[in-house]
Amino acid sequence: MSWINTYRTCCFALSGFMLLACGSGGGSLEGPKPNPTPTIPQPTFAQSGLQGKIVNQLLATESTVYAATNAGVYLLEDDQWLLRSQADWQVLDIVRYGERHLLISAMQKDKSLLAESKDDGLSWEVLTHNFSDMSGEPAFRLAVHQGKLYGVGYDVLAVSEDRGRNWRLLAGGWNGFARGMSALTVHPSKPDVWYGGQGAIENIILRKLDIETLAEQNYPDIVDLLPAPSVVKSIVMHPSDPERVFITGEGGLIQSSDYGQSWQVLRTNDNYRFYFGLLLDSQNPDVMYTAGWSKDYDNPQSLILEISRDGGKNWQNYQHADNSLFGGVYSMASRREQGKEVLYLGLYKGGVMKVVLE
Repeated sequence: MSWINTYRTCCFALSGFMLLACGSGGGSLEGPKPNPTPTIPQPTFAQSGLQGKIVNQLLATESTVYAATNAGVYLLEDDQWLLRSQADWQVLDIVRYGERHLLISAMQKDKSLLAESKDDGLSWEVLTHNFSDMSGEPAFRLAVHQGKLYGVGYDVLAVSEDRGRNWRLLAGGWNGFARGMSALTVHPSKPDVWYGGQGAIENIILRKLDIETLAEQNYPDIVDLLPAPSVVKSIVMHPSDPERVFITGEGGLIQSSDYGQSWQVLRTNDNYRFYFGLLLDSQNPDVMYTAGWSKDYDNPQSLILEISRDGGKNWQNYQHADNSLFGGVYSMASRREQGKEVLYLGLYKGGVMKVVLE
């Protein structure tokens, strides 16, 4: 009988080996499968309206979006743009003091004005003010910080503590010899106001003013990073790194990671394409969005959204399918809508384009 038991033992051992080899039960001889490459979502473009308008500035809040255009102030309500000012106001900039409380800088028949609304633009008070001593110099850019209103003109930085009625010079002088300042940002945690634009000989200007000591610093070295001539169009502060500053302008984007002690190229081109803005994703600031405008006032141009997902090291272009669109981007704003990042792109004669990103 011993040979029978030996035979049975060998059969059981052999069958067990075959089960393991065939992958029965939980075992497998196959190697681990590679993780699939994640799909990068494509942005979805949708025309929002205001075709034919030049959208100089966009302001996005939790409740709505405002558009400062060459034909008045518009408010987005139920996916419709409602005119909330006189249509002959060429609105240069718009700021918000609080819910329904707006202040704008505008031109009307070659005359500059400041106007305030406390009811979302249903009614306006045109201010009597001394910005530029009423000589007609416009406030090209406005910024509100801790209740104070800052404004820049041709070559001047001024502040108002009574919502634009009375202004005090901080730097420069009225009706300066320059083409104008086109960027203004107050640092959220440092006592500094950054501003910039272009000088009289098309030279790029970038300055920082300490509002406590009034000490001012210029940054002439950035001229070596952008093709000349150039101009500063926006100044963006990183939301979590107070030392990191981004500059956009004619010819590209640059950055400083040490609060202006040194500057590096972020993205440039030799076609003198203008970059009016840079948006950092609200959930991940290493995801960046920008778009440009080729200096052409009369002809259509492609709308190209440029996205970096690694802090500006690499960029990918996403082009709108309609090449007949006036797709040059003049202004940008963003907010969260239903858990998604949504961009609003203000175009030159192309209205507003809404871009949804997963």
